[in-house]
Amino acid sequence: MHWFFTVLLIAASAGTVAFTGFLLRRLFTTAPDAAAALAARPTEEVPEEPSA
Repeated sequence: MHWFFTVLLIAASAGTVAFTGFLLRRLFTTAPDAAAALAARPTEEVPEEPSA
C-alpha cells in the first residue's frame, strides 16, 4: 500500500511543477491580442492628470 502514496506524492509534485511552469510562462509572455493592439496603436497618448 505504501507504493500508492509514493505514486500520489510523485503525481502531486509533477502537477505542482507543471502549474508553476504554466504560471511562469504566462508571466513572461504577451498574449497575441495585446501585442496586435499595441502594434495597431503604438503611440496612443495617456491622458495627463489634472494639476491641483
